[in-house]
Amino acid sequence: MILVTGANGQLGRRIVQHLIAREPSLLDGRLGVSVRDAARANELASRGVIVRQADFDQPDSLAAAFAGIRRLVLVSTDGPAAQRSARHRQAIDAALAAGVSHILYTSSLDAHADSPSGFARAHQETEAALAHSGVAHTVLRNTLYADDLRQLAEPALAQGVLRLPAGTGRVSLVSRDELAQAIAAAALAPRLDKHMYELTGQTALDYADIAARIARVSGRPLSYEDVSAEAYAGSLVAQGVPGWFASALTERFVSVAAGRLAATSSDFAALVGHPPKSLDCLIHEYFAPRSPA
Repeated sequence: MILVTGANGQLGRRIVQHLIAREPSLLDGRLGVSVRDAARANELASRGVIVRQADFDQPDSLAAAFAGIRRLVLVSTDGPAAQRSARHRQAIDAALAAGVSHILYTSSLDAHADSPSGFARAHQETEAALAHSGVAHTVLRNTLYADDLRQLAEPALAQGVLRLPAGTGRVSLVSRDELAQAIAAAALAPRLDKHMYELTGQTALDYADIAARIARVSGRPLSYEDVSAEAYAGSLVAQGVPGWFASALTERFVSVAAGRLAATSSDFAALVGHPPKSLDCLIHEYFAPRSPA
């Protein structure tokens, strides 16, 4: 039996959808999810998914949720970095106690102890905890979500300038839905050839190039301006973003500036059977003017 944690979240719900699409027979009692709010998973339950209530801050609930699970898709949680690490360790301990035989963990690129990003360091800590546990596991390092371009660029298009502390660093972008597709493929694979997969886009571009492509597709002027990390974090806080999250977002772009998210690989295609959509295709989906209905 496969269980996906955090299935009410944006990534977790998509992983479940792709698991069902790839193997509908999972609905015959072989697919479960763990969620904090079971009422929000009623649609999944109506389709035949086994819904178990669990909270990463309550180890006893995790033990019950993981009972009888063979493969666990551990979707990384939200919250400050230290809280994430603690929650993930508790989930790993509960999975071991429940006899889970294989854990697939959604990590991120640049999961290294010396990363400027607290989130990346938290992922590294979870990867280390998995290695120390001795359980069979697969690490799926996601690149940045292409979906977030809309949140970044829509306000910027109103001003004509995209301001980020990303320097000239390059990054590849993949949509949440396609990353979920690759994670589902890994969860269903009878054999995985690698311990760690880097799920990236086909090419890495800097944000000046990305802004130019958005401008071309949208028909609206947009240039890129590199700003300091302090100025960017301050602008987020001024918009009402919690301080810890403003710092986390800023650190992500500092990592981009340092060239730590520029990697590309063929791992996505190895799992799914084809490469992810190009960034140009995604930008067209997100920013092309819509014809009136």
